[in-house]
Amino acid sequence: MSEVVIRVAGANGDGIESSGMLLLKIAARSGRYVFGYRSYQSVIKGGHVWYQIRIADEKLYSHGSDIDILVALNQDAITYQLKHVKEGGIVIYDPSRTTISGAPQGTKLIGIPLLDIATKVSGDPIMRNTVALGAVLRLAGIDIAVADELINETFSKKSQQIADQNIKAAAEGYNFAGVERTFNIKNDSRRRYVLDGNTALSVGAYAAGCKFYAAYPMTPASGILHWFASHENLGVVFKQTEDEITAINATIGAASAGVRAMCGTSGGGFSLMVEGLGLAGMIEVPIVVVEAERTGPSTGLPTKTEQADLLFVNHAAQGEFPRIVVAPRSAEESFKIASEAFNLAEMYQCPVIILSDLYMAEHIEGVEEIDADGVKVERGRVQAEATNDGRFDRYKITDDGISPRSIPGTPGLEFVAASDEHNEYGDLISDVFAGIDEYVEKRKRMHEKRMRKIDTMLKNEDLFKPELEGGQADYFFVTFGSATMPAKEAVKLLSNEGLRFGIISFSYLLPIDAEKTLKILNGKKLIDVEYNFTGQLAQHIKSATGINIEKRILKYDGEAFTPKEIAEQAKLIANGW
Repeated sequence: MSEVVIRVAGANGDGIESSGMLLLKIAARSGRYVFGYRSYQSVIKGGHVWYQIRIADEKLYSHGSDIDILVALNQDAITYQLKHVKEGGIVIYDPSRTTISGAPQGTKLIGIPLLDIATKVSGDPIMRNTVALGAVLRLAGIDIAVADELINETFSKKSQQIADQNIKAAAEGYNFAGVERTFNIKNDSRRRYVLDGNTALSVGAYAAGCKFYAAYPMTPASGILHWFASHENLGVVFKQTEDEITAINATIGAASAGVRAMCGTSGGGFSLMVEGLGLAGMIEVPIVVVEAERTGPSTGLPTKTEQADLLFVNHAAQGEFPRIVVAPRSAEESFKIASEAFNLAEMYQCPVIILSDLYMAEHIEGVEEIDADGVKVERGRVQAEATNDGRFDRYKITDDGISPRSIPGTPGLEFVAASDEHNEYGDLISDVFAGIDEYVEKRKRMHEKRMRKIDTMLKNEDLFKPELEGGQADYFFVTFGSATMPAKEAVKLLSNEGLRFGIISFSYLLPIDAEKTLKILNGKKLIDVEYNFTGQLAQHIKSATGINIEKRILKYDGEAFTPKEIAEQAKLIANGW
């Protein structure tokens, strides 16, 4: 595989994200595979930030490891990022604004008067990032004509003058003396789309018929909010609520009215949603909840990634009730899982929690065209006509635990839905309980009915087990969600050194099919890989199967794994096994 890893670094307000996104789109449109990820602070302007763009001729699963090209837009970029440049790498910098010392051996330094060129072309200093973009395109061997097309599309919305100035700025960087083609990334001439995890999830939900989304802004789930807010013209009701309590209760209300409904938040907001989650469990309303994790506890690091909410969402809310917890392993799978979540919620009449995290939510992939028209909609056991006895047994006790439900407004199918325990018709039994045998038995049978859905899910769905890749390997990474992506690439790195590693990854986490999971894991040398301190996936697996995964590669500093660091730790573990 031929590839180049580029990191654009500077301060918030320097146009880091816009230039990074533009480079991703140019590379994808020109027929390359791309992967992008940004690191940023929770300040609006200033502070140190970077955007990493990886371009290759094969499918990518992470933002990569060391840097081939560093674009340093200020002195902090040199101070903090120079050490991450590969030996023989390239640094693009402005000699009038930055000084360089201690560069790795063999580093090629390309000094370009970025500020002077930007000022000459437009009078706007921010266009220095576009000058640098042009230089990067030349180094990466990407045709400037593709950039001209995309720059025009992007900036002509503001004005044609701004678009023309950016095109000229990119050309100045592309043609600057000393900037020569260095990398040769093959081009297969297939224009690809760039898609972040939040957008993929949003489009998947919409394709599945989601017509209501409620949320209070919270990083890193806010991208879903932005998507729905900007697509109300598609017939979707979007509600920015005053808090997360209102968001989940509004979602329950919409779902109770027969609408496919979803809400989203991060861990702190999900903490407020927990009581509402229990209500959804009691009245058996099908809702989808997105919990996009970030570093905790409390506000923690609000713009950094972590996977420390797994056990929380598995057990959130008082009492017991069926729920499904699923964690996508790529942006493309985010689309698929979001579309499937609504079917599962309605078929089993329970909450479905999509567990994302900042790396999953905000990373960007180059993808092929997504088939939104191919999504199938299954609404489950919906009763269309009233029964002869004149009462609708909404919570009918059934062998599989799934009762008939109705769409409000259907004559003769009215029922009561309340947070108290109830009988088949929704009549509350809490007020008359008092230890009376009739109601003691009713509570027991109703609770057993709800919990039987778990066995029904496991019987009907072949989802709740891990996926095995590399069955003949000597060692296996065990992962879930976003940690799967860099682990996949670590497998390749280790293979290059003659070490046979495979990967066992979960997307559907709860309920867990203990028998099938045990069969897949049993007898293998397992290494748990996840973003938390306590190995929550390993705990979850042990609770279900009894298998204790003692070898672990854990990361909890807020930064994303690189394939290189997983591979290096894996080698140490393998050598000491």
